[in-house]
Amino acid sequence: MEKAEIKKIADYLTDLEEGLDKHGYRGLTDLGHVTKLHLVIMRLMDAAFQTKDQQLKPLLVTLEMKARKCKDCIEARLAVMN
Repeated sequence: MEKAEIKKIADYLTDLEEGLDKHGYRGLTDLGHVTKLHLVIMRLMDAAFQTKDQQLKPLLVTLEMKARKCKDCIEARLAVMN
Protein backbone atom coordinates (compact mmCIF):
# COMPACT_ATOMS: atom_id res chain seq x y z
CA MET A 1 0.00 0.00 0.00
CA GLU A 2 1.38 3.38 -0.96
CA LYS A 3 1.72 6.32 1.41
CA ALA A 4 -0.76 8.37 -0.64
CA GLU A 5 -3.43 5.69 -0.26
CA ILE A 6 -2.77 5.42 3.48
CA LYS A 7 -3.06 9.20 3.85
CA LYS A 8 -6.29 9.22 1.87
CA ILE A 9 -7.78 6.54 4.13
CA ALA A 10 -6.58 8.32 7.29
CA ASP A 11 -8.11 11.61 6.12
CA TYR A 12 -11.40 9.88 5.24
CA LEU A 13 -11.60 8.24 8.68
CA THR A 14 -10.77 11.50 10.48
CA ASP A 15 -13.46 13.38 8.54
CA LEU A 16 -15.96 10.60 9.13
CA GLU A 17 -15.28 10.53 12.89
CA GLU A 18 -15.80 14.28 13.10
CA GLY A 19 -19.00 14.01 11.10
CA LEU A 20 -20.35 11.25 13.31
CA ASP A 21 -19.71 13.39 16.39
CA LYS A 22 -21.47 16.46 14.93
CA HIS A 23 -24.40 14.95 13.03
CA GLY A 24 -27.14 12.53 13.84
CA TYR A 25 -28.69 9.93 11.59
CA ARG A 26 -28.20 10.69 7.88
CA GLY A 27 -29.99 7.77 6.22
CA LEU A 28 -28.55 6.64 2.91
CA THR A 29 -25.37 8.61 3.48
CA ASP A 30 -24.58 6.51 6.54
CA LEU A 31 -25.49 3.33 4.69
CA GLY A 32 -23.02 4.28 1.93
CA HIS A 33 -20.31 4.78 4.53
CA VAL A 34 -20.89 1.27 5.90
CA THR A 35 -20.18 -0.19 2.47
CA LYS A 36 -17.09 1.95 1.97
CA LEU A 37 -15.81 1.17 5.45
CA HIS A 38 -16.15 -2.55 4.81
CA LEU A 39 -13.93 -2.19 1.73
CA VAL A 40 -11.44 -0.02 3.63
CA ILE A 41 -11.24 -2.55 6.47
CA MET A 42 -10.61 -5.41 4.04
CA ARG A 43 -7.92 -3.38 2.25
CA LEU A 44 -6.18 -2.48 5.52
CA MET A 45 -6.28 -6.08 6.78
CA ASP A 46 -4.72 -7.34 3.56
CA ALA A 47 -2.07 -4.63 3.56
CA ALA A 48 -1.15 -5.27 7.21
CA PHE A 49 -0.85 -8.99 6.53
CA GLN A 50 1.27 -8.55 3.41
CA THR A 51 3.63 -5.80 4.54
CA LYS A 52 7.15 -6.61 5.59
CA ASP A 53 7.63 -3.10 7.04
CA GLN A 54 7.34 -3.52 10.81
CA GLN A 55 6.95 0.24 11.32
CA LEU A 56 4.03 0.47 8.88
CA LYS A 57 2.10 -2.49 10.31
CA PRO A 58 0.98 -0.74 13.56
CA LEU A 59 -0.30 2.23 11.55
CA LEU A 60 -2.34 -0.03 9.29
CA VAL A 61 -3.78 -1.92 12.26
CA THR A 62 -4.64 1.34 14.04
CA LEU A 63 -6.44 2.64 10.96
CA GLU A 64 -8.31 -0.64 10.69
CA MET A 65 -9.47 -0.36 14.31
CA LYS A 66 -10.57 3.22 13.71
CA ALA A 67 -12.54 2.13 10.63
CA ARG A 68 -14.18 -0.70 12.60
CA LYS A 69 -15.25 1.73 15.35
CA CYS A 70 -16.81 4.07 12.78
CA LYS A 71 -18.58 1.16 11.08
CA ASP A 72 -19.90 -0.14 14.41
CA CYS A 73 -21.13 3.32 15.36
CA ILE A 74 -23.01 3.77 12.08
CA GLU A 75 -24.48 0.26 12.25
CA ALA A 76 -25.71 0.96 15.78
CA ARG A 77 -27.37 4.17 14.62
CA LEU A 78 -28.99 2.41 11.69
CA ALA A 79 -30.33 -0.30 13.99
CA VAL A 80 -31.83 2.26 16.35
CA MET A 81 -33.58 4.08 13.53
CA ASN A 82 -35.17 0.89 12.10
